[in-house]
Formats: sequence, structure tokens, C-alpha cells
Amino acid sequence: MTSSSSNAVVPGLTNVLAKSKSPYLLQHKDNPVAWQEFSPSTIALAKQLDRPIFLSSGYSACHWCHVLAHESFEDPEIAQVMNKYFVNVKVDREERPDVDRVYMSYLQATSGGGGWPMSIFMTPNLEPFFAGTYFPKNRFRSLLVRIQELWEDDREKCEEMGKGVIESLKEMSGSNSRISGTLDQILITSPGLKIFNQLTRLHDPRYGGFAQGGSHSKGPKFPSCSMTLEPLARLATIPLPENGTDAEGDDHEIAEKSTEMAMKMIRGIWEGGIRDWVGGGVARYSVDEKWIVPHFEKMLYDQAQLISCVLDFALISDPALATDKGSASRIQEDRKICFDLAADLLEYSLRDLRSPEGGFWSAEDADSASESGAKKSEGAFYIWDKKEIEEVLGEDAKIANYFFGVKRDGNVEPVHDAHGEMTGKNILYQAKSYLDTATKFGKTEEDARGVVKASCVKLKERRDKRERPGLDDKILTAWNGLMLSALSKAATTLPMTYPVAEQCLAAAESVADFLKSRMWDAESGTLIRSWREGKGPTGQTDDYAFLIRGLLDLYEATGREDHALWAAELQKRQDDLFWDEQGGGYFASAPDEHVLVRMKDAQDAAEPSAISVSVHNLSRLSLLISNDYDFYEKRAEETYLSIAEELKQMPRAFGYSVCGLMDLEKGYREIIIIGSPTDPKTSQFLNLARKKYTPNQLISQIDPSNPPSRLAEKNEAIKSLIGGLSEDKDSGTKASLRVCEGGVCGLPSDEVEGVKRLLGLV
Repeated sequence: MTSSSSNAVVPGLTNVLAKSKSPYLLQHKDNPVAWQEFSPSTIALAKQLDRPIFLSSGYSACHWCHVLAHESFEDPEIAQVMNKYFVNVKVDREERPDVDRVYMSYLQATSGGGGWPMSIFMTPNLEPFFAGTYFPKNRFRSLLVRIQELWEDDREKCEEMGKGVIESLKEMSGSNSRISGTLDQILITSPGLKIFNQLTRLHDPRYGGFAQGGSHSKGPKFPSCSMTLEPLARLATIPLPENGTDAEGDDHEIAEKSTEMAMKMIRGIWEGGIRDWVGGGVARYSVDEKWIVPHFEKMLYDQAQLISCVLDFALISDPALATDKGSASRIQEDRKICFDLAADLLEYSLRDLRSPEGGFWSAEDADSASESGAKKSEGAFYIWDKKEIEEVLGEDAKIANYFFGVKRDGNVEPVHDAHGEMTGKNILYQAKSYLDTATKFGKTEEDARGVVKASCVKLKERRDKRERPGLDDKILTAWNGLMLSALSKAATTLPMTYPVAEQCLAAAESVADFLKSRMWDAESGTLIRSWREGKGPTGQTDDYAFLIRGLLDLYEATGREDHALWAAELQKRQDDLFWDEQGGGYFASAPDEHVLVRMKDAQDAAEPSAISVSVHNLSRLSLLISNDYDFYEKRAEETYLSIAEELKQMPRAFGYSVCGLMDLEKGYREIIIIGSPTDPKTSQFLNLARKKYTPNQLISQIDPSNPPSRLAEKNEAIKSLIGGLSEDKDSGTKASLRVCEGGVCGLPSDEVEGVKRLLGLV
């Protein structure tokens, strides 16, 4: 039983969030709730007061987090109950995913689902005994009272439940004995084919995308990469193992179907309201099956991943592979949509999410005020009244309204507008084709496109006068690693006919410079997770893994050895800090006495898991730092084996790890190009090496006038080639390309046709 004194409002216990740097925590600094941060002193306070803890976890751009705050946390009566009976703790899940992950696992296990805001009641010893997400105001008030009564009347039961939860989580997530087996035992179960079959079942052939219910799904739909587009790209280009298919024809059918499903989804995103037609970028997800009604928050990680994935499918959509003129035209159109979407996302990200220092901010909120002094509502910045469109566009409004499906009474169905905030308003999406629009108004298709494009420019000028949604201006290392990959890939893939293409390489270098100067402590060899008005918490596994991948992509784009060497150094630190010596794989965070379960981040979600990215990094580093090939190869294998049962039983949840297995099965190769950066043939060979979608490939460059001497000490092939240049002065006068596979480098070619043959382009 808690003492009566502990049920009194504690003098001096106030809301301390004004001292925080987290944008999410700062959103709650004026709540009457006496919010505390998750810290040793807060936990000590809960133990001293002998009170249960109410932990609320969310993030800055979370719409339903705002709703819960407005309804309950801003209510003085509810705050009084919270302050009287609980120690109330706010957690920014993006800064402390280690804390969030433990309690989210409990929530998912007990409710079958999860999400934010996450609401957890726990003992002063941090052991949870009740969990939920968003609660309407009246229900939340009743819940607070019931939880307090339960704590008063049956505290032992609460504590027993909490201890049991922690023990169960430890059994589920902790280290077991070393897992035995081989990769072949995983591969023989055909995880790639299983993903294909599952995606085929979940595919919506009408509108594209994947959701429970497939063609009967009513949403939501996500612009998912690690669990959908990444596996589909492999399936579209890599033949499956013989035991998974009956003949070459089956492989071809799987490849065609995979491309078709991916492009249907990409097209749905491009044409839908989930894409911001006026200002660029994509929203977090679509609440409906048609991609029309977005959940309006814009996350950096969605922009970054989708850029990378659509650029992959631009390479896969090669008109040269077409069998007839009709299919060539369709494939060319697919490629253009991929490039257009990548450029759209890049323009938005570089304009609205990039900090002056070179890093990228985290997100833009879903909510804003429709006018000065008005209450904030979801999507207010993005939705339109038909009358306002007509006022802005004049005569062009007829064409734009027809194309975008604008209606006098609004085009948002009430079922997709939970709070009636979009009544009478319109979301812009492609309701009609350009050809239909042109035909209706007696114009050419090119003219119709011109009117729509000009209309978007004018609407943006008007929209820019509105109150912008809130900006989460913290810079996360992990998410900047994802953007570093996107920018590096765009620098080598996006045609220069897109103006934004010229900015990508410099932007990528700026990201790397920012992270190294602000987020990396070279003396201690540790990363910082976040930056906002200074350094935030220390880095976690995904910070290391995502940044390593970004640096390897930047190395391939530039040939600069310092990027590769920093990636290798970061991998060593990741191994030192997070490797599980007993069970294999990587823990998600470093040990922390106040995080009761040290879990592993293995399952893909909105972002790829740290483990899935790590296995790719290890495979690439085994080629680049070839002197340690055996170490990297063994570590990658042990990581796969640490999730072997999951890969066999539910491969789609580990989709990006399965992609790594498919790359391994195909076999990795290293392309080494020797030549001066100013030699047109060097550029030509680089372009040929990047022409096809080849995720199982690493490209290294050797400039004879400035060879990568430090990298050469870690790569015998590069060292030998540099040595050959010094011995034979004439050998460096011609650009050449060679392919190294299985530890053996083939003979070089210095002619275009020979290079094409080496690369399998003819």
C-alpha cells in the first residue's frame, strides 16, 4: 500500500521539460503535468516517493501525440490526478529508442499492435504492468483512477506482473547459447520466394501498395522500402534458387511480377495525395487505399529511403530490355516516374529539411493553424478550399480542379477524416490523366501538363503565406546516414537534366562533414545520436550502421578513401560496443542500468533494422578491407545465424536481411577502375559500372596521380595495382576497368566494348 503522503502533490515537483533540447519534449513544457525526463534522478525520485511511473513516449511530428496532449495533458483536472498519483515521464522515442523499444515490445505482446503515443504504467523499478497508446479524454481519466486503485489495493500483483514482463522480454531478446548452423540451411527455405508469395497475396492490383487484405484493403498504406521495394528490386533482377522455381520461365515471371508490383506502388505514390504536389516530399502514410488522404507528417527517413528505392527501379526499368515498341514506351515512362519522384523528394529535402550547417532535420509536423490564432489541425497547411484555388489560378482553375479532383464540398471522405478537420476541403491528387484533361479542355497533352505545373507554382506561392507545420529541427545521425546514401546514389544515378542532380554530391559531402565534426568524438571513438543546440545522447547501433552504409555509398560515388576508412573505423567501434559475443548479432544499444532489457534491433519497420543494414555493410567491407575478409565474412554469417529462425519463419519482417542473403547468393564482386578523374574514359567506365542495378557490387577508383595509399594497406588488390603503376609508368596513361570476384581479379580492359563484356552489359 502506498502511504497517504505519497498521494499528495509534491511541493517543488514541476514540469522540467523547458530545460530539454528535444522538440517533442519542448512541446509539453507548458502542460500542467509535472513532466520529468527519463533519467537516473527521475527514477530515484519515483522510488523515493514510492509511486508508479506513467511513461508517455512519442515524437515531434506525431499527430495522435498532439491529440492526446490537447485533450488530456493540457487539462488541469487530469493533470492534477497525474501529479497526485504518478511520477510522469516524457520520452522522445527518436532520441531514446532503447527505452521506447523495451516498452513497445511489451505493448505489442499484450495488445497485438503498437504505435505512438505509447502510454505505459510501471513500477518505480521500471517494470511495466499496463500499456496502451492513445486514450480519449474520458477514458484516460478513468484509466488513471483505475490504475491508482489497482496499485493501492493490489500492489503485489502489479509488481509480480512487472517482474514477469521483464523476465519474458529478457528471454525473448537476450543472448542465448551460440546458434549453430549454416547459411545454406537458411537459404534452402527460400526466404526470397516466401517474401514474393506474401507480397503477391497482399498486393492491391487496383491502386498499388501492400496492406492486410490485399485487393480488399481499406488502408493504411505506407511508402515502405525495406520490407517491400528493396526485396522486390532483388526479385526483379536476381534469379531465385533452383529449389524455389521449376524453370527459367518461372524466374522470368517472378521478375516481371515483382517489377509490376513495385511500379504500381511507385506510381500510386507519385499520383496520390500522399505526395505533396505543391511543395514536394511524401507524407508518412496514406490512411486510405487509394493513396489520396495522407497522414500529413513528413519524415526525413521516408524521403531518404524512397529516393534510394525509386532510383533503383529507374535502373531496373531499362527500355533496352523491352521486347517490343509498346513495352519499351511503358518501361521508359516507368523510368521517368522514378526519376521525377526522386527529384521531387530531393528538392523538398534540400529546401525544407536541410540545416544551414549541412545536416538534415528530422521531420515536419502534420498539424498547423489554418489562420493566425486558430487551433491547430491536421493537414491545415496542405488542404484547399475550391474558392481559394479559383482565386489563385483564375481561368486555369477549371483545368487544375478537373485534374486534381477538386470539389465544391471537398473531396475527402468523412471516413478518412476522424475529427472533421477537412470538411469542405480538398487534397490535391491526380484524379484524371493528363490526356483526359487535355481532351476535355481541347488542349494538347503538353499544354495540360504545363497548366498543372504552373498551377502548382502559383499555389505554392499562396501556401507559403500560411503558417507552416512545426519543424522537428534535431539532427539524428541514423537518419542522416540514410540521407547520405540517398544523396550519394542520386549523385551517380539521377540524370543531370534534373537541376537538383547538380546539388547532390556537394550535399552528401556536407552531411558527412557535419556528422564527423559535430557527431563524432574521435578521442573516445563514439558517435552522438542527435544534435540540437549541442550534442544529445550517445549513439546507438543504428547510428553506426546507417552512417557506415552512407559512407560506403559516398565512397563509391567519389572514390575518396577517407570515407571508406572512416566507415571501417566506425564498424570496429560498432563491433566493440554492441556485438553480442554469446548469441551473435548486435544489441541495439550500449548497456544501461536503467534500460532493463538490452534488446536487438533485427526486424524491419519504417526504417530498416540496424542488424539488416549491418549485414550488408559487413559484406561490402569484406571486399573493401579485404585483408580482414575472413573476419567480416564470419561476422556477417554469425549475424544471419542469430536471426535464422526468424528468416525461415517470417522473412518479410526481416526483408532487408533477406536482400543481403540474396546478394550473397548471387555473389559479390568488386569493380576497380584505374584512371584520372579528368579522363573522359574514366567517367565513361564509371557510368557503365553504374548502369545496371547491381546491389552485390562495390566500385573502387584509383587515381594514378593520387592513389589511395592508406586504403591500399587494407586491400591487397588495390595495393598490388598501385605498386604496378609505380613500376610501369605507361600503365597509368590509359583508363581501365577490371572485375574481382571470389578473391581473384580478372584481366583489365581499356576499351568500351571490352568493359561492357566484363560488366555483363552485352
